[in-house]
Amino acid sequence: MTFEYTENMPHDEDDASDASSDVTELEEYDFPDHFFERDGRLFHSHGSLPYPLPVDGPEQARLNNLHRILRDTVEFHYLGPVTEVLNDARPTQKRVLDLCTGTGRWPMDMARLFPRVKIYGLDIVPIATRRPLRHVQFEIHDITEPFRWGNGAMDFIHARNIDLAVTDYPELLREVARLLRPGGLFFSGEIGRFIDFAHGSSFNLAHQAPRARSFFQVVNRTLELRHLVPIADRIPSFIQQSHQFTVPTIQTFHIPVGDWHHNLVMKRVGKMYLAALKDFAESLKPMLREAGMTQQEINSLVTGLIEDIERVPGLVGVYHTAWAKKL
Repeated sequence: MTFEYTENMPHDEDDASDASSDVTELEEYDFPDHFFERDGRLFHSHGSLPYPLPVDGPEQARLNNLHRILRDTVEFHYLGPVTEVLNDARPTQKRVLDLCTGTGRWPMDMARLFPRVKIYGLDIVPIATRRPLRHVQFEIHDITEPFRWGNGAMDFIHARNIDLAVTDYPELLREVARLLRPGGLFFSGEIGRFIDFAHGSSFNLAHQAPRARSFFQVVNRTLELRHLVPIADRIPSFIQQSHQFTVPTIQTFHIPVGDWHHNLVMKRVGKMYLAALKDFAESLKPMLREAGMTQQEINSLVTGLIEDIERVPGLVGVYHTAWAKKL
C-alpha cells in the first residue's frame, strides 16, 4: 500500500492508468506511526529496511544543505536532456519520479521550472512539505518494492543519494526500466562514501588525513553489515549490464571540503559541505553504537574526522553522476 500525504492534490486526468486506487491518503494522526525514537534521535519505523540515518529536524537540515551543495556543484537542478524529454510533442501528461525524495526540495524546484509536468516524490517517511505546488505529489513508498504505476508511465526518473536505501541496485534498475517509456530518462547521482584530494594534488590521504580515512573505513564496514556496499562508481556498469538503456553519460564532480577553493562559489560550497560532513558523522553515531562500538570509540572516531577535515586543505567529496535513456 502506498500512502499519499500531500494535501488537496488533484489527480491528473490519466491517473486511472496508474493503479491510483492503491493510494491511501495519510491522516494527521497516522504520522507518528512512521517514526520511533532512539538515542535522542528520530528514525523511520519501517521494520527491516536498511536505511541507517535519522529522519529528524537536524538530519532534514543536512539534506536541505546537501541539495544546495549539489545544485551549486553541477550548476543547475539537473544534468542530461531533461528539457528535451519533458518538452517533447507527445500529448500525454509528462511525469517525473524522484526516488528517496527526503524533504522534497528537488521536486519543488523542478516544479517551478516545469509547471506543466506532474512530479512525484517517494520516501519511506513523510518529511516533505504537506502543501507543495499543485502539480507535485509526495507519497510514502519503499523503493525496494514494486512501484504502483504501469509500464512506461514515467518520462524521467531521478535517483539522487539513494545508496543508503538500496541493497540491490540492479533489481531497482529493472523496475526503473519497466516504469520508463521508450526514450524516457534515468539519472543517478551519488556522493562516494569516502573523501579524497583534489585533482593534481600530490598528498596522500593515509598520511595527511589518516583519521578521516579511518572514519570512512569504519563506517563502510558497518554499513556493509546492512548489505549497503559502496556503489557510487559502479552504477554506470549496472546501467549497461541491464541492457535496458543507452550507453550512460558519466560525469564526476569534486565537492571541496572547507573553504580552501579559489572560486568564490565553490568556497561557499566547501563551507557547506564541511558542515554537512560533520552532521553526517553525528547522524551515524546511533548506527555505530548499535554495531557494538563504545561511546568513547565513537567520539574518538568522529573527533578524528572533524579535526582532519577542518585542518587539511584540498580535500574533496566525489559526486558520481550518470544518465541514460530507456531503449
